[in-house]
Amino acid sequence: MSHNRTRFKAPWDFLLITMTLGIISLLIGVAIATGVPWVILLNLGLIVVFAAFGVYGYSIQDGELQIVRLGWSKNIPYSSIRRVDNKPIAMMGSLRLFGIGGVFGYIGNFKNSILGHYKAYVTHRKKTVLIVTDNDQKILISPDAPKEFINSLKSHIRKESRGKDEIDKIFREAGLND
Repeated sequence: MSHNRTRFKAPWDFLLITMTLGIISLLIGVAIATGVPWVILLNLGLIVVFAAFGVYGYSIQDGELQIVRLGWSKNIPYSSIRRVDNKPIAMMGSLRLFGIGGVFGYIGNFKNSILGHYKAYVTHRKKTVLIVTDNDQKILISPDAPKEFINSLKSHIRKESRGKDEIDKIFREAGLND
């Protein structure tokens, strides 16, 4: 198992594939059936918006975990991560409070008896990894190889914190840490 891997895919589970294909087919079908220009534009616009908010992977680099979206990313600095755990049933019994629940991902604010309130950037409900930040925010993601992801992220966080400790030591010795 390599700790050097920095890019992880966001695999889709069967329900996500089925729901995404079903909703897109419905939107395209309605657009074609009506033939009304504004309905066509509205439905195509909805598909683009849903796709833009989808999750397409996870990247560990430049001092942060990046949740890769279509043309942008949600970034979580290593310095704010307090805990990373493999939680394969973390979404069980979840109630979506705000977000998208099954079109290009399970994304947004959720709540359940396992985690309480949490943010999800998930595409596979059984490959979930819990990240807890310094402000006790719970973030759930679903990399293709959860255990390898956890090991790689922890390794990168350790390397960065070691580097900061060494810099702090140099500054202290030079009397520059005021």
